[in-house]
Amino acid sequence: MDQQQWQEFLSGQGAQWHDGAAEFSNGTTASSELQLIDLSPMGAVSVVGPDSQKFLQGQLSCDLVKLPDAHWTPGSHCNPKGRMISAFHTLKIDQGEFVLFMPRDLVAMALAALKKYAVFFKTELTDISDSHHWFSLSGRDAHSAASQLLSLSHSRDTDLTPGQLRDFDHNGQRALAACLGERNVIIQVPLEQAADLWQKLCGTPLSKGSYSHWQHQLIAVGLPQLHAATSEMFIPQMTNLHLLNGVSFKKGCYTGQEVVARMQYLGAAKRRMYRARIDGGDLPQPGDEIFTPDGGSSIGNIVQAGVAGDEIELLAVLTKSKVADGESLQLQDGRVLELLELPYDADADPLA
Repeated sequence: MDQQQWQEFLSGQGAQWHDGAAEFSNGTTASSELQLIDLSPMGAVSVVGPDSQKFLQGQLSCDLVKLPDAHWTPGSHCNPKGRMISAFHTLKIDQGEFVLFMPRDLVAMALAALKKYAVFFKTELTDISDSHHWFSLSGRDAHSAASQLLSLSHSRDTDLTPGQLRDFDHNGQRALAACLGERNVIIQVPLEQAADLWQKLCGTPLSKGSYSHWQHQLIAVGLPQLHAATSEMFIPQMTNLHLLNGVSFKKGCYTGQEVVARMQYLGAAKRRMYRARIDGGDLPQPGDEIFTPDGGSSIGNIVQAGVAGDEIELLAVLTKSKVADGESLQLQDGRVLELLELPYDADADPLA
């Protein structure tokens, strides 16, 4: 099965496709209801080999040595100027195998940038976006539901918990489940097994959910995603990654570390990420600029946006002084941003 065949399969299941994302007519069901969501817009890079942890530890902003096996953490790969080329969920199977889960449109850039530094290490980097597929199990107690539906707790006494990942057997092939939170579990399966697992899970009390619902979940918890359009646009602190365990200030050197550390120790970050809502309409795209009503220079950029009922919610990197001054903030088309709370203290100091 290839991606075209997968899309045809899901179309037969009632999916309508918008920009490569599957939307289902029942995608507006209550957020507490368990939903099975196709993550076709997402891809991944596999990093395998005896030097994998050593290699990545010297490249990524997160600390992989302190991360236990079978866990995940946010992370990023920066250029020497401290700007993020890519950001991702870093899944650590063990010290010799990692999966970097990110939007599909970013994979080629991420892979090319990492490969420049990998030549002296015993590690192999591979784009597995077309050989493996991703789903999300989303809704109340998704972590417990995933443990039961995927038989993840048969050999353990406890359910999958936030931060953990576990492998499981599906038709003799290895699949993975990673718990992003109590309401969000992502599942990786070989592409040729995707339809079989989808049908198996759809035979349980799950509704088919839309990709836009999954995007909205990430926005609600303030977890940023980088895209090709925003590659090398932000320093990690601008997207609050340092508050989500995605940046370590104690691990030592990695590419871009001097700039990232200097910004933190000197308190020089003039922009940070905010959550906001706007009226419905065209979905803003990553990188779209945000202005004050006088039409002057840009004071920020969209990180990501997703549909939330009749409105749109988004994450945006904004100039802190403009927000503090209470100035009205708007898109190019005039829609005004209404700022919302984040579920963490976005002004916290991780060095305190």
